[in-house]
Amino acid sequence: MRVTLWTTGLGLILALGVLQPAAAQEPAGLMANAKGYTAVKVSGEPQEGLGAMTALSNKVFKPAGAGPFPAVVLVHTCGGVLNAHIRQHAQELLAAGYVVLVQDSHGPRNFVTCREKAIPFAVGVMDAYAGLASLAALPLVDKQRIYLAGYSYGGFVAAMASSPQSASTFAAPLRFRAAVAHYANCTRPSGAQVLLRDIDRPLLMLMGERDTEALPATCFPLLEQLKAGGAPVDWFVYPGATHGWDKQGETANGYVYREETALDATRRMLAFFDTHK
Repeated sequence: MRVTLWTTGLGLILALGVLQPAAAQEPAGLMANAKGYTAVKVSGEPQEGLGAMTALSNKVFKPAGAGPFPAVVLVHTCGGVLNAHIRQHAQELLAAGYVVLVQDSHGPRNFVTCREKAIPFAVGVMDAYAGLASLAALPLVDKQRIYLAGYSYGGFVAAMASSPQSASTFAAPLRFRAAVAHYANCTRPSGAQVLLRDIDRPLLMLMGERDTEALPATCFPLLEQLKAGGAPVDWFVYPGATHGWDKQGETANGYVYREETALDATRRMLAFFDTHK
């Protein structure tokens, strides 16, 4: 199912994750709205492999060997890095030969879940750029091949980071090679635009047809319009899939675990990264 992307040239603002019109918010003003937030830092040296009890928060994991390896900043859902599916996805990326930074925007700020108190999406973008810089500084990482993979909250981070406004807002000298957004969408219920029309980095959006938290309909006809205009965006909507399709054992909020969808989403993500070497 193909969908369309309609956006109105909105800019990022670091105020409760809401985006405001670019005309009203210049980058300098957006930076000022980051007041009170400091980007999270990577902790410790890269670890080889990832076990069932290994701590995840803002840590880097590497495959066996010297590299250089491609790398991924993995951004969690509203529930944070403690969810088992984040560990699973980190292990999948490692097995595919990627260095993985498991970004934790919630834990260091003492937020258990964004349902309790929301951390702005743009703060997650700020953290992602800090993670990108940390990975690029490692000799074992190919700094030309650093990607972003996000789930729900992290998916919105991935969409926002695909706009050049994100890099200018956070004065980031480096950009992600490509990004994949899992069960995120293009516009929040408030009307705030997440995916901007100036997208200039490859972005794959994977969405669930029955997702009631991030309705795919908000991306129609925007995605089709952007793609027709040459924007590097692609997407796939999984028939019958809900939000959180990869969360085993979690049935809250109408989530339905679908193994075939979770496996296919990972397959599509890895193929997308491989396409954009």
